[in-house]
Amino acid sequence: MSAAKIVSCAVCALLLYAATAAAHHAFSPVYDSKRSTTVSGIVVEFRFANPHAMLTLDVKDDTGKVTKWTVEFAGQLNLSEIGWTKESLKPGEQITITGNPTHVVSHQMAFVRIVKADGTVLLPAAAQRTDILEQERRERARRRTQSP
Repeated sequence: MSAAKIVSCAVCALLLYAATAAAHHAFSPVYDSKRSTTVSGIVVEFRFANPHAMLTLDVKDDTGKVTKWTVEFAGQLNLSEIGWTKESLKPGEQITITGNPTHVVSHQMAFVRIVKADGTVLLPAAAQRTDILEQERRERARRRTQSP
């Protein structure tokens, strides 16, 4: 293979890699992990998909004006591993959601916690896994202290 063909192949590979990398984003350039915001509203749509599940929520302010919020979640695979389905959030359902807002878009956030009208709490996969690991750690410690 000639040097020109090798360079051409390398350039094409780099361009494909760059396009793929740009298609997905890191958290911190988009969302502000140091701030959180909480809103209550009505679910308009929950898209249970990859690479990210997305929620559209109608939020009323004190004057009755409705603002559409967009909430980004982990992907379908991560959520389904902890029991989420496309039916986890239904249109018309009242929820209160906490998340990390974006740096620039005023009505968009990354999901941190949802409380449904019936009190059910939904957490992201990482938080749920951490809770499970902490419960298992406490149970092991309890068994050690009870052993003769």
